[in-house]
This record gives sequence, structure tokens and C-alpha cells, in this order.
Amino acid sequence: MSHTVLALGTAALTACGCVWYLPAVADLQAGPDRPRSVRTAAAACVVWWAALALAGGVLLALPDWRPGAQLALAGLVVGVLLRVRALWHRREEERESSARWAALDVGDPVRSPRPAALVLAGWLVVGAAVASLGAASILLSGGGAIAPRLAVAGGSAAALALAFLLVGLRNVRHLRR
Repeated sequence: MSHTVLALGTAALTACGCVWYLPAVADLQAGPDRPRSVRTAAAACVVWWAALALAGGVLLALPDWRPGAQLALAGLVVGVLLRVRALWHRREEERESSARWAALDVGDPVRSPRPAALVLAGWLVVGAAVASLGAASILLSGGGAIAPRLAVAGGSAAALALAFLLVGLRNVRHLRR
């Protein structure tokens, strides 16, 4: 596959991602009107989409695909770290909010009508689909021996599936509170 096709695909993906990064930019521009967890999550979203857009430009400018992939991976890592930080801030905000509501003594919170097993199954199905598509794209990318591609595809698929499982378990735990 030529670098031009990869760069155009990355540009198209980045353009389609505007449904995530434009609201995130609005959250960042709102400043202190938004909670710190929302601003940190918005920063994570903007960072990983900006890194992907820059990776597309690097793919178009350089003959090798590795610098673009490294840039995209660096943006993903920074974005994930910011997202974890946002979850930490969110947990602090929820604890503070729970303490305030407890001081008011309003009673038990309303539980979600969705069964926890259905929520977890949804996360597992989506995680398996994303992991399978990622592994298939690595295997079909060509170039080089099949054994390293199989190892990378298997490792990345397992990591993605595990990530979706952990997020699903967190959501199930959050529903049962």
C-alpha cells in the first residue's frame, strides 16, 4: 500500500473524528465552567486526534511509514494517560458529590434499568470486534515475515480485548452502586 493511500485514509479518519474532537475543543474553551475531569478528558481527545492528523501529514511527507506510526502511537499513549487522569479526577468529583448528597440525606440513588450482564456483553462484543479488525488489518498489511505480524496481531488483539473487558467491568461495577 502506498503512503499516499495511508495518508488519505488517515485524513479521512481524522475528518470523521470531528464528532469527538470539536465538542472536546468546546469543552476546553469553556475553561473553568466545566469540571476538571471533563477538561482533562477533552484534552486527551484533542491530543490523540491531533497526533493522528499529524501522523497523516508525516505519512504524506516521508517515504517511511514508521515515523507516522510512532507519532500516532505517542499521541495515543499521551491521550490514554490523560484519560486515566480524567477518570481519577472524575472519581474525586463523584466522592465529593456523594459526600454533599449524603449531607442532605436524600435517600438511595436510582438504579439503572439495564441489567449488568447486558452492559458487559455489549462491551465484550464491541471489544472483540475492534480487536478482530485490528488484528486483521495487521495481518493483511503485508511486508515481512508472517511470524512477527502474527505476534503483533495477537498481542494487540489481546490487549484491546482486555482493555474493553476492564472498561465493561468498571461500568458494571458503577451500575451496581
